[in-house]
Amino acid sequence: MNTNIEYLQQLEVDLLEAAQRAQDERITPAAATPARRSGSTWAKVAGVAAAFLVVAFAIGSLGESSSDKFQQVGDAATGGGGGDAGGGGIASPAAPPPTAAPPTEEPGAQGDLSKIIRDGRIGIVVSNGSFNDAVGNLTLIAERHSGFILSSTTNADRSGTFVLRIPAAEFDRARQEIRDLGLRVRFEQVKGEDVTAEFIDNRARLRILHDRKERLTELAEQADTTEEILLLGRQVDDVQLRIEEIQGQLRFLRDQVAESTLRVSIKEKSAPEPVAVAVVDQPDLGSSFELAVQGFLRILSAVIVGLGYLIPLTLFGLLIWLAFWVVRRRRAEA
Repeated sequence: MNTNIEYLQQLEVDLLEAAQRAQDERITPAAATPARRSGSTWAKVAGVAAAFLVVAFAIGSLGESSSDKFQQVGDAATGGGGGDAGGGGIASPAAPPPTAAPPTEEPGAQGDLSKIIRDGRIGIVVSNGSFNDAVGNLTLIAERHSGFILSSTTNADRSGTFVLRIPAAEFDRARQEIRDLGLRVRFEQVKGEDVTAEFIDNRARLRILHDRKERLTELAEQADTTEEILLLGRQVDDVQLRIEEIQGQLRFLRDQVAESTLRVSIKEKSAPEPVAVAVVDQPDLGSSFELAVQGFLRILSAVIVGLGYLIPLTLFGLLIWLAFWVVRRRRAEA
């Protein structure tokens, strides 16, 4: 009898332990579910935030590029005169329509306004042992056409490259004589760049700046206070600086148009081809760091600009969605 009672007691203990284990197994998944749901929720939030920032960056980039284009159009419409003011307070007077060219601008240069920069390159092959004679004849050709050799590079007195500056009017004749120096022509290329529009635009700007300088000078002579005199003096200096810059550009264009560049390659018949040496630039960690910082700031600026567009649109969309949700809920309750 005692044996049966002990058996029943042991059975009761085993049943209680089994029930406890089953209860623990039911509680554990239930407790783990909120954690998994919480992790999934945070992943969704992070994904939405990342997508939001990407869209903001795209919108900001488009906005900045559009503003740059509008700024360029505005500068072109105003003739680039926004930077002439030396400070604030007194605005630069409006320049009157240009009348006559100033004395510093090529008198009597109103004839042919076409400005073409011509450059060429030619390679010739000469007989063996005649490289030095060909170089001498090349020098004579340049001098005969009022030109000169700007630079030269030779390889073992059997081949070399020469850069010639020849007056534009003599360019074709000099090129033909150089062709006749060789047994055959390896290559030849002639190209021209039309800079007429740039030349005329710079001349027009120069006339406007000269007129503006005259007006500012007159105002400076009529000024009463020291502040006005100093301010107008700074504006006159700024205009004079721009005048000198444009005059330098015009001189450069005239020089390029007046004299053409001709690159001549001379090679003996059996001379080996020159081997091009690759130039490896040394990395500059300082400039690389500056470029990285500038790139980061540009991305950050684009994101901020994009958020300025995107946040109001998002709020407007949320208000519309909330209105629809309220209407649907009222209809469902009715």
